[in-house]
Amino acid sequence: MSRLDCISNRNTNIIATYVSYRLGTHHSLFDGLPYPAHEYPSPEDFFLNEDEWTTYENFNRIFRRAKELVNEPNFFFDCGASSANLRSWGRFHYFVKVFATPNDGFNKLPFFNKNFADTKEIEIILPPTYDRNLKKIRTLIKIEFHSDMDPNRDYMGDHYTRGIISSIPTIWGMPPASIRQVLAPYNPEVLFNEEPEFIPYRLDATIEADMMTIRHPEHGRRTIVGEKVFLETEVVNGKQAYLGKYNKRAPNYPSGGIDKKEAILITETVQIDNHALLNAGEIFMAPYFILDVTYDRGSLFHRLSQISKIRENNRDSGKELVETIDQLRRSMRVKNEACLVLEKTNTELKKATARLDEYARELEQKVEERTAELRNAQQDLLQLNRNLEAKVKDQVIQLERYNELRRYLSPKLTEKILTSGHTFGAEPQRKMMTVVFTDIRSFSNLTDSLEPEELFHLLDMYLSEMIKIVHYHDGTLNKIIGDGLLIFFGDPIPMEDHVERAVRMAIDMQKKVADLKDHFHQYGHELGVGIGINTGFMTVGNIGSDMHRDYTVIGNQVNVASRLESIAKPGQILISQRTCSKVRNIFETEEIGEIKVKGIHNPVKTHNVIW
Repeated sequence: MSRLDCISNRNTNIIATYVSYRLGTHHSLFDGLPYPAHEYPSPEDFFLNEDEWTTYENFNRIFRRAKELVNEPNFFFDCGASSANLRSWGRFHYFVKVFATPNDGFNKLPFFNKNFADTKEIEIILPPTYDRNLKKIRTLIKIEFHSDMDPNRDYMGDHYTRGIISSIPTIWGMPPASIRQVLAPYNPEVLFNEEPEFIPYRLDATIEADMMTIRHPEHGRRTIVGEKVFLETEVVNGKQAYLGKYNKRAPNYPSGGIDKKEAILITETVQIDNHALLNAGEIFMAPYFILDVTYDRGSLFHRLSQISKIRENNRDSGKELVETIDQLRRSMRVKNEACLVLEKTNTELKKATARLDEYARELEQKVEERTAELRNAQQDLLQLNRNLEAKVKDQVIQLERYNELRRYLSPKLTEKILTSGHTFGAEPQRKMMTVVFTDIRSFSNLTDSLEPEELFHLLDMYLSEMIKIVHYHDGTLNKIIGDGLLIFFGDPIPMEDHVERAVRMAIDMQKKVADLKDHFHQYGHELGVGIGINTGFMTVGNIGSDMHRDYTVIGNQVNVASRLESIAKPGQILISQRTCSKVRNIFETEEIGEIKVKGIHNPVKTHNVIW
């Protein structure tokens, strides 16, 4: 975990020193940056004080501003590499002088890192060792960012760190170290699309189907520049680590071993204006950085001369080293004073903790008592909830039954059925009932002559009035088929006068049709309705499956009513002989002949109701 002020001002001092070296001044480098103005007279006094620390955001702004001022392509690396030559490390430069060889400097990198930044950890995986094949000293360095730091934000810091590391041999008058970055934790889609150093190239890096492509900066075409690989661990000094070994197919890792790690291998070098943007062989999306560092061993004569220089430097820099140690002692004294304050604070905290413990015990007892009360209340609530669930379930069932009944019945009949607990159409049954069919005559002509909006308006008005009449007489509205209606009486509520109700309903319908004629005349249509009524035994109930059920009537007697409706003229109410026999003393009728109905052997006598 990194602290807020995670960058030592030794780094800003290195940057300022290099800018001054290149331009003669570092003027404006710190302008506008936040700093503790109550302690320092100017930003420069603060940012050049190597005992202070600043935020990564300040470091980022200073570093990028410095690059703009110097305008140097490899500025970040060159700035880090200048630190040894320009002695910009601050007091730590004096400690370096007591090292015998560069090997000491590399071995002390973890120590120096902790005093330069609190963003990552450095580990020497392979200590400096002479490689007979390379004829050079070789060391492997692991750099792993803290979990709360994003490596993609520190691209410039990566080059800067490598520059500092490469400069270590130059302290002993030797050539800079060569560094090959074997692994990097960068996400290419983030780094190449969001890092300011790459934005001008508009690479549009994308990883799809195990391949990485970019828009090539030279010709603009999408180009495959990388592929997915699987990293494999290697053993160095008895430890497993990722060091760059990979397999293009997912390896079979032993159970309980290290997890497989997917990464992106760069397969093509991409450079522009002699500046390499991508190098073939680089591996991205690794868990950490691995630097493979090599440098010259130095001849025996060079090593002896360096020992002599070290002794001389030790004599020359004794005063400086004493001052450095004195400064460290002063820092330790300040830390000791802070420790005394902390110790006093700790004592007070212990007392406060004891008081809190006592309060916690009392609170715990109160909580137990309150918990018991709540447990009892919970049981009461659970019982209430169970009762409520049962009531809700009953209400849902009632609502479902209500919605089902409302499709067919008037609100009055619906309420009556629900109150009585009557089962609606549970099983089909055969009953004596009266069925009514109605239909608008010449409706097809009306359909052809009107616009759909006009037709819907007229039909909606007509059906609304008809349905009101059906409900008034307690009929069961079974179906609306276009302009036609199918109504029956006698179910689900049994009624002795179902024949009379059906005929009265038909008469009221014809009277209402007469009232609506003027409205239909406005659209150039003569409104006329034919009605057929029959009484007899028929089957009624729910017919269908669980997916779709329909409450309806079927049987030959239903067909008789349909046949009567089909031959009825506009304004006529045609009824069968059986219907007529039930109401001949109530309504005036006239016999108009016999009709043949498919499925009925004997002709059906037909009567017209005079209204």
